[in-house]
Amino acid sequence: MTLKTYGLPAFVADRATMNTFGTGVQIDFSKFTDAKYGVAGKRRIPAGTVIEPVTDVGAPAYLCGPASGTAGKLALLLKTDAEEDSKVDAHTGYGAFAAGVVYETLLPDASGAPRVLSAALKTQLGARWTFMKYEDKR
Repeated sequence: MTLKTYGLPAFVADRATMNTFGTGVQIDFSKFTDAKYGVAGKRRIPAGTVIEPVTDVGAPAYLCGPASGTAGKLALLLKTDAEEDSKVDAHTGYGAFAAGVVYETLLPDASGAPRVLSAALKTQLGARWTFMKYEDKR
């Protein structure tokens, strides 16, 4: 069973700062080969994953795969979960954020203790992003 969540993603620290990338992107699920995304035909890419346009000949301009960490390449954050062969997700694409203030520790590509993005991914995302550490001190 897959639990769908709607609304503002947990990694968004300040809704007012979030810039949406145009009308969205399409996902090239074949590029997400890491086992954490699942197997072919049933891949699931979590919201907040760092993505970038692929350069396949004949591909739509914003067909995206996982980010490479290459400085100077456009990188975005996926707004919602993306499911391969979903019967309910829009066939036209998924939303993506181009800039904003986010909780770095809640991004799915963050790792370590404390959880942080790699220096390469931060460089690729560029200065359009402000990263905060999420803390719950209840």
